Amino acid sequence: MKDKAIVFFTKAPELGRIKTRLEPFLTKELCVELQTAFIKDIYNCISTMGINIIINYSAIGDLDKLKNITHREAKFIKQEGNDIGDKMYNAISTALKDYKRVVLIGSDIPLINHKDIELAFDILEKNEVVISPTYDGGYYLIGMKQANLDLFKMKYSTSSVYEETIEKIKSLGLSYGEGHIQLDIDDKKDFMKLYKILKEDDNIICENTRIIVNKFMRECDKNV
Repeated sequence: MKDKAIVFFTKAPELGRIKTRLEPFLTKELCVELQTAFIKDIYNCISTMGINIIINYSAIGDLDKLKNITHREAKFIKQEGNDIGDKMYNAISTALKDYKRVVLIGSDIPLINHKDIELAFDILEKNEVVISPTYDGGYYLIGMKQANLDLFKMKYSTSSVYEETIEKIKSLGLSYGEGHIQLDIDDKKDFMKLYKILKEDDNIICENTRIIVNKFMRECDKNV
C-alpha cells in the first residue's frame, strides 16, 4: 500500500453552474474564468509536491475540459453519491484502498499552499483525522486514515459545518488535529477579500487567479 494521496474534489467549470453566488457581481462568463483559474492554481500547487493526486470530478460537466485545465496526467475518478457528504466519503474511502493517508481538498481555495498540505499530512502521522477550516465556518480540507461515513452526515453550505464536524469527531472518540485556516471564495465579500490579499502581497503564488481578479478590478475602475 502506498503512503499518501491528495483527492482534489472539483468539477469542470460550466456556464451558469459554478460560482452562482458571485452573480450578478461577476458575469456567468467571468465566473467560469475565475473557477478555471482556481483549478489551475490549486493543481499547480499540489502537483509540485511529489504526492499522488486523484481528481474526483462531478458527473455534471465536461471531463475533457477539466483534463485540459490541469494539463497534466492524473488519476480521474467520478464522484459517486446522493449529496456532497456521500461524495466526499466515497472519494476518501476509494482512495484509502490504495493509500495509508488521504487528504481531500476543495476547489474554491486559490490561496492554498504547500504548508497547508504538509501540515495536514504531518497531523495525520499522529492522529486519525485532520480538518482545516475556512473563515465562513466550513472546511476546505479533511483527511483520514480510515473512512468514516458518520463524519459526512450533515447539512452542508452552512456556517456551522466545521463546528458540527469537530463535534462528530469528538463524539466518535477519534484523535484529530486542525490545520491552517483559509479563504473560501463563494460570494462578493470573499472576492473582495481575495483582491485585497493579492494586492497587498505579490509573493502569493496563484498567478492565474491574480490575472482574472486584477482584470475584473481594472474594468471596475474604468467604469467608476
